[in-house]
Amino acid sequence: MEHNLRHRVVWRLFRPLVRLILFFRFNYRCATIGLKGPYIVVCNHVTDWDPLLVGSAFRHQMYFLASEHIMRLGFVSRLLDWLVHPIVRQKGGSAAGAVKEMLRAVKEGCSVAFFPEGNRTWDGVTRDFPASTGKLVKTSGVSLVTFRLRGGYLSSPRWSGDSVRRGKLWGELVKVYTPDELKGMSALQINAAVARDIHVDAFEDQRSRPVLYRGHKLAENLETLLFICPKCFSHGTLRSADDSFSCSRCGFETRYALTGAFVGGDAPFPDVRGWNRWQDKQIEKLCAEASDGEPIFSDEGLELCSVQSGRSSELIARGDVTLYRDRLELPGGISLPVGEITGMSLRGPTDLYIGSANGSSFLLRTHLALCTHKYLSACSVLGSHVGVGV
Repeated sequence: MEHNLRHRVVWRLFRPLVRLILFFRFNYRCATIGLKGPYIVVCNHVTDWDPLLVGSAFRHQMYFLASEHIMRLGFVSRLLDWLVHPIVRQKGGSAAGAVKEMLRAVKEGCSVAFFPEGNRTWDGVTRDFPASTGKLVKTSGVSLVTFRLRGGYLSSPRWSGDSVRRGKLWGELVKVYTPDELKGMSALQINAAVARDIHVDAFEDQRSRPVLYRGHKLAENLETLLFICPKCFSHGTLRSADDSFSCSRCGFETRYALTGAFVGGDAPFPDVRGWNRWQDKQIEKLCAEASDGEPIFSDEGLELCSVQSGRSSELIARGDVTLYRDRLELPGGISLPVGEITGMSLRGPTDLYIGSANGSSFLLRTHLALCTHKYLSACSVLGSHVGVGV
């Protein structure tokens, strides 16, 4: 990689400082890993801080795969590129260019790291990842290192935006697979090994090793994930305030505890994971029962941006978004057939990236606390190719 010496010096100088910051911010702990590269590191994806959490554990410098939105921050993007040169892939679009750059890096003797899920977990359980992960690892010809983060979801839930809770977060090396071992494994076997090694269920961990995660406004923005009331089945009527989560229509209310569990009221689910799994079933049912021409979901007052080359975006319209069985209607009169949606991905709780078969890429964003994740979930049920990751 060009300017690798500078990147290695930056890594050596800043890694101890980053590790100290992470300890005070999250109570993060990990062993120091002195493996010499080149190798590929894969890890579960739980917070926006994950590259720092993983990188601080490794003594030797590596390059991280990152979402293209970090390259649209002006001076900050240029500084990041100069300091660490992230390998960039476009959200909701093809990862082919990023994969080529990763393979080129390891062939030049550099190590790389990525999060195969492509998106942070919404409910504390490690997500599925693309089958192409095993092929990438096998093609690279270098060692595979699996690394696992625990406690990250409850430290910074995906739906909570920038909110951080301090409890316990730790990183652990799971296994190192040598090139010789990988030669004897198929791509499917590598995928199975990765899935086993990086799997985390935050709420199973809480049952076996309970930890209190202290913070402010613990339930705030929970409606960006959970939008169906379990009592009256209404949509978009759930509201968060401090640690309370309630329905404005039927009066249902529960509280989000320091353990991440729902307490009080009459919540039918013990935690976010249980509620989200029930909600996914409700989305499947809504998609199956909707007639042609009947909206499945609709929201008002969103902004639509055109994303160009992964490095810039332009606001093109404001208005409503509506999902039907056969199409997604966007602001500005843009209609995308469901079967021609080639990718969907979220940044943060609400910014939804959409890729289409004609090569167009869009960003749907809102300043309101509403659930845009439901469009991704529903489109996956309806047959869109919304898989994310590498």
